[in-house]
Amino acid sequence: MTRGSVYTVKISGDAGLRAAQDIALSLRQALTGHDRVAIATEAISGADITTIQLLLAANRQARDTGKSLFLAAPPSGVLRALLIEVGCLDANGHPLTPDGDFWTQSARPGEGKPA
Repeated sequence: MTRGSVYTVKISGDAGLRAAQDIALSLRQALTGHDRVAIATEAISGADITTIQLLLAANRQARDTGKSLFLAAPPSGVLRALLIEVGCLDANGHPLTPDGDFWTQSARPGEGKPA
C-alpha cells in the first residue's frame, strides 16, 4: 500500500451506466491499494446520474476506510454540465448539496502530485 503519494484513476470516454462496473472496479482497486486517490475526469465524453452516484459512493467508501479520494481538477466539460443540470453545482461551479465539497476540492499544494 502506498502511503504518501497520490494514485490517479483516469476516467475517459463514456462514464455512464454501461461503464459503471468497470469504473467502480478501478476505484475499488485504487482505494484498496492506496491511501490517497485522485480521479482525473477531464477526458469524460459522456456521463449520466450513474456517474455522479458512482463517484459519491467511492468518496463515501474512502471516508469510511480512512482514505482520501478527490478530483484531480475541478469538474469540466460533460461532467460539470451534468453536475449543474442535476443541481449539485450552480452555474458558477459552487456546491449546492451537502456533499458538494467533493466536486469543488482537488489536490492542494503540498498534498503530493498525482501518480
